[in-house]
Amino acid sequence: MKKPIVSLWLLPLTMMLALVLHAQDPEVTKAMEKAAKQAYQDLLKETDKNKDGKISKTEFYAVWKDKKTAEEKYAFWDTNKDGYITETEYVKTVKNIGTKKK
Repeated sequence: MKKPIVSLWLLPLTMMLALVLHAQDPEVTKAMEKAAKQAYQDLLKETDKNKDGKISKTEFYAVWKDKKTAEEKYAFWDTNKDGYITETEYVKTVKNIGTKKK
């Protein structure tokens, strides 16, 4: 698996920690959303081979060596289960990471 890609998928977790710590600050929330959008655009540069502005299952799986890991990660990010990860899904998922109950 390529290290830059993995780093970009881990970036939202770091952003969420900051967001949770400063959840009451609208400026922090806005900055975190902007950072999530930028992270998604960076992911597109690495994964979106057909340049359609979204990450397909095939494009996503190509990044991971382990198919089971790819399946688990993809299911997490493709929240509407349409076979693509869009910027809207990505940002919404990042924002929800700190708020979901286990």
